Amino acid sequence: MENRPDRIPVPEIFWSFETGRPFSRCRLCGVDLMTHGADYLIEKAFKNGETIFEHAICLPCYMHCQQELSKESRERIAAYFAEHTDMEARQLRFSQAHGTDHEKWIEHCAVKKYPVRECEEYQLYGFCSGDALLFAGAPYILSGEAIEEILDLLSNETLGTLHDLTGRLFGIDAPKDLLII
Repeated sequence: MENRPDRIPVPEIFWSFETGRPFSRCRLCGVDLMTHGADYLIEKAFKNGETIFEHAICLPCYMHCQQELSKESRERIAAYFAEHTDMEARQLRFSQAHGTDHEKWIEHCAVKKYPVRECEEYQLYGFCSGDALLFAGAPYILSGEAIEEILDLLSNETLGTLHDLTGRLFGIDAPKDLLII
């Protein structure tokens, strides 16, 4: 891994619970995520300290998923974040205060500011490139409360799209709270 001030080796909390190792394949298309320059998103959901779902998807699949959301839903999500948190200011503040100390970045819900230890449910997000966690907008945590508020903003069209996506990602036992943002 190249030595840069905005990346570290992917920490264990971002590894797959199923394998105990870093994610190696896109859950949708199967591309090798450890290939140099392969950019991807990791999303993991926790309830009472247990992993309830997890996946990694490559940047092209992530962008495709984003485009499948209705324009109305994308606008509502953007408005929600604009109202509740300034992710760009957070990025600058955390970079200056914490550098690449990933634990500091994920101590609190990015929206509600609750300590993660007080959240019964939360989702963890991280952007990676190959074997590195990137500090560019992420990593961050969203509490179950923030996830529910965002899900309530989504159009029926987007909810259907997310339902289809969870089926492709997880099959029959698809989680209801998947939120790729």
